[in-house]
Amino acid sequence: MGYWESQSAAASYLWISPELAAYYEFETVDGFIPIATVRERYLPESRKLLETHYAACWAEGKPYAVQTRLRRSDGRVLDCVEHGEPEFDASGQVRRVSGIVRDVTEETSALRRLAESEQRLADFVSTASDWCWESDAAHRLLPYPKSLAGNAAFQTVAAGGKARWELAYAPEDAEAMARHRADMEAHRSFRDFIYTLIGQDGSRISICTSGKPIFADDGSFLGYRGTSSDITQLRAAKALLDQRTRALEEAHQLGKIGTWSYRLDIGRTVWAPELFQLLGFDPDAFEPTYKNIKPYFLGDDADRLGEVQKRVLRTRRTEATDLRILHTDGTARDLAVICKAEVAHDKVIGIIGTVQDVTERKEAERQLEQLAYSDPLTGLANRALFKRQLAAQIESCARDGRGSALLLIDLDRFKEVNDSLGHAAGDELLIRVAAALRQDLGPRAFIARLGGDEFAVLAEGSGMSDAALTELADRLIARLSGPVDLTEGEAFVGATIGIARLPEHGATAETAVRNADLALYMAKEAGRGRAQPFEPVYAQAVDQRLDLARHLRHAVETGALEAYYQPQVDLRNGRVAGFEALLRWTHPERGPISPAEFIPIAESSGLIVDLGLWVLREACRQGRAWLDAGLPRRSVSVNVSPAQIWSVDFEAAVSAVLAETGFPPELLCLELTESLFVDHTEQRINRTLTALSALGARLALDDFGSGYSSLGYLTRLPFDRLKVDRAFVDGISTAPEKRKLLGGIIALSHGLGMTVVAEGAELPAEVDVLGGLDCDLVQGFVFSQPIAADDAPLVATRIERVASRIEPKRNRL
Repeated sequence: MGYWESQSAAASYLWISPELAAYYEFETVDGFIPIATVRERYLPESRKLLETHYAACWAEGKPYAVQTRLRRSDGRVLDCVEHGEPEFDASGQVRRVSGIVRDVTEETSALRRLAESEQRLADFVSTASDWCWESDAAHRLLPYPKSLAGNAAFQTVAAGGKARWELAYAPEDAEAMARHRADMEAHRSFRDFIYTLIGQDGSRISICTSGKPIFADDGSFLGYRGTSSDITQLRAAKALLDQRTRALEEAHQLGKIGTWSYRLDIGRTVWAPELFQLLGFDPDAFEPTYKNIKPYFLGDDADRLGEVQKRVLRTRRTEATDLRILHTDGTARDLAVICKAEVAHDKVIGIIGTVQDVTERKEAERQLEQLAYSDPLTGLANRALFKRQLAAQIESCARDGRGSALLLIDLDRFKEVNDSLGHAAGDELLIRVAAALRQDLGPRAFIARLGGDEFAVLAEGSGMSDAALTELADRLIARLSGPVDLTEGEAFVGATIGIARLPEHGATAETAVRNADLALYMAKEAGRGRAQPFEPVYAQAVDQRLDLARHLRHAVETGALEAYYQPQVDLRNGRVAGFEALLRWTHPERGPISPAEFIPIAESSGLIVDLGLWVLREACRQGRAWLDAGLPRRSVSVNVSPAQIWSVDFEAAVSAVLAETGFPPELLCLELTESLFVDHTEQRINRTLTALSALGARLALDDFGSGYSSLGYLTRLPFDRLKVDRAFVDGISTAPEKRKLLGGIIALSHGLGMTVVAEGAELPAEVDVLGGLDCDLVQGFVFSQPIAADDAPLVATRIERVASRIEPKRNRL
């Protein structure tokens, strides 16, 4: 901490204390130094901040305390807090400003480290495989809202209804549970409380839990919230690890550690008798030279030990390393080796060290790692280990010039098993699938469960052709397909597989997975139950879809879209009763794009809502313009996506468009397909459609017959029109069975007071049949294809003129 003083607002010098001069690394003249020199030490943003507050302190008498940063001569940046305080004269004017500068670098660094630590903790918690719990004000656990697999002991927790100390916990936890109860009743937070529950069937589960009290705004206690995790296996593994660690400590105390030494002057290694015994060598028959011991090291551990010893001789530092070596009985042993330079008269004369057999501890650590990298349900590798193994295999393939393959396996109809037989049956099926894959691929194959019903296999065999890989995949599909007898009943499943070659189809793990997933998607699109190798064209197709989506979004934002109109002709009088507005888009590079191509992209990307509202507004605007031009009153029909209704306040949007354009609501017809009824209750649909009908708009059920075709919808929902799908119209002039079916649909609709529109008519003969069946309106290429807005009135006049000439003939027929 240092002090400073300024005698005048116009002063170019200020006085700083010796401590502050040392902090700034300045030499002063009687303590005085130019203000500009001091400010040069500060970083630009801190310099500006200080200038502002210093000036305000002189001008307005405002004290200040700001956090700043300055750079020392060695380049190191320091954090400090600078205070400024005005001193006033008898007239209330500032006559002097003084202050202190305090170095808070360590505090700031500590706070920064704390924030980073808290963020890391938040990241760990957000990805942990724990579960959350809540309790009420009486400390009774609330039932877990989802079904969780676990033994009877675990289910007592998931069921809730009791305080934790009312559960059947292990007797040895009584004292700890009493302290835990006292904490909760005192409304104290707790962390990592560990206890063991015992189920009615004798099963046990060890749980680690943390929690904090929750209070209402008025301070009243509401209960607790927290997280818990099943540490049964980890606790058992830790207990085993602790047990073996104690055994190793006792072994060390008893002298069961081998020592060795190497002298530079004689170039000879000497082993203690315990080391011979530790590694199983006969002291009388084995000479411990580097040449003799090297063949027993695994991997490159011999060279690694040599590098450690060279560093010890060079740096004189003590180093430790872990190695693996073969015992004379053929088993692999883990050794902890410590090397230390032997120094005499300030000269390195050799190396001394110890060797400890840590095989049991390492094995326990490997078991812990296995728990962290294995799927608890199937015992297969989990996603984390899969990513690590895949990256290593790609690197190995690139280094050694060999190939491999990634197979992504997705079970077909797995959701049906969960829905019909329950999640326990689904878990049983996943275990069966894992066992089948192990049996078919062998114990050395790398198989992982990535989550849900998705599995992955890393196939060895660089020489396998696409045909061989497909044959392997087909064999797995056959193995996983068909009926499976489960405890809860019989399930029918199948499998679909996507294949990516390594490293050809993925130089990184992310690329390989993406390409295998694309192949899997293409296999599903082709009908499931098949295998599909990756083709670069798949990635190109995805890129093209993304590019098309980007251009489509730009077209929406810039208004580069068009509405075309197809006439709807009244068969009773030959008049064009209205038009259906249809969206058209011309790509800046590819030209006109079919709606069949860009509408699905708009639906998957969420653009369909903006597109639908644009067409609605444009159609109403155009309809109003036709009326203002003195043209006959004709309706305008607009297609409505289910996403528009459920993603926005569609009733309000329609009302706003009608008010904005001035288009009469009775001339607007909203066409909705039967996909509207998927995943939504009829009550909600009825409420929405009734609100739209109340605006005065007409409602049409579009593409009737292509989906659910539920007659119940027609009787209970407020539709005014029914549009018959073109599949019923195509060929109707030569197919008597179609005429009978369509005649029944038309009669039924008329009986319900609905107008019938037949779409897709292309032949005059089809129009004649529709007229004979008393169909109201017809829309199709037989009259006109969709046309631009400027041409629509002319085409309508032409249609009506032709209809007036043939009407007498139709009457005679």
